Amino acid sequence: MPRAHPSVPDDPPLIPAARQARILDHLSSRGVVAIAELARAVGVSASTVRRDLDDLAASGQLRRTHGGAVALGTARTTFEPAPSIAQHAHSVAKRAIGEAAAALVEAGQSVVFDSSSTVLEAARGVVARGLAITAVTNDLRIAAVLAEAPRIRVIVPGGTLRPGSHTLIGEPGASFARGLAADLAFLGAHAIAEGTISETSIEVAGIKQAMAAGARRLAVLADASKFGAVAFCKVLALSAGDLVITDDGIDHAARTSLSARGVVLQTVAVAA
Repeated sequence: MPRAHPSVPDDPPLIPAARQARILDHLSSRGVVAIAELARAVGVSASTVRRDLDDLAASGQLRRTHGGAVALGTARTTFEPAPSIAQHAHSVAKRAIGEAAAALVEAGQSVVFDSSSTVLEAARGVVARGLAITAVTNDLRIAAVLAEAPRIRVIVPGGTLRPGSHTLIGEPGASFARGLAADLAFLGAHAIAEGTISETSIEVAGIKQAMAAGARRLAVLADASKFGAVAFCKVLALSAGDLVITDDGIDHAARTSLSARGVVLQTVAVAA
């Protein structure tokens, strides 16, 4: 009797936050989706999709319809997804952007890492390169990643932990960051429109302003979904020589707006 071959295990099921991020990614690219379509795209049952859609609708991230969901036409200026979901959204683009950003870093530099899921990918890329740098960050998760590299000196300037996140805001971190002359700052963004970065929170906007002011060169890391929207608080207006790294999904209007301001745009290819 022939010996049975061991079965190959299926991929592990996605955690709810990752599932919901995939649903939001799918919805953002289509505008309207049906439950059956989402079930196929995410690889779960229709009943699981219904529960996820109900949860996302309750938290204001989409509008439920009888057979699926509709993307919100205009995002609320103070709304932001839960960090657990945000870190899984547009994950392929974020990894590619992070790798491109990490390639900019040179040994011996001082680098500021803003609190952002895309900047987190840049931190991972820098660690993989094994560079000796001085790193400053207001993100406890990023600090933990950087601390894995013995050649990276990690400085966490302090502040108050923002509820439900890994972000430190306020003093003494803001004053410390503003007084630096770092070689490079990696800044994340909630929204970018007409060359201006904006955020949902006054406190988050304040610490980003301080970190940008404390660096000689600014690189903004943001996937294409961040362009065109406006959030509650202005962070800063991009100017000539600033660098934006995004994916090739960025639209023509956003490209034109950045170019008119002399902003350097670098795009990374993201597989469809």
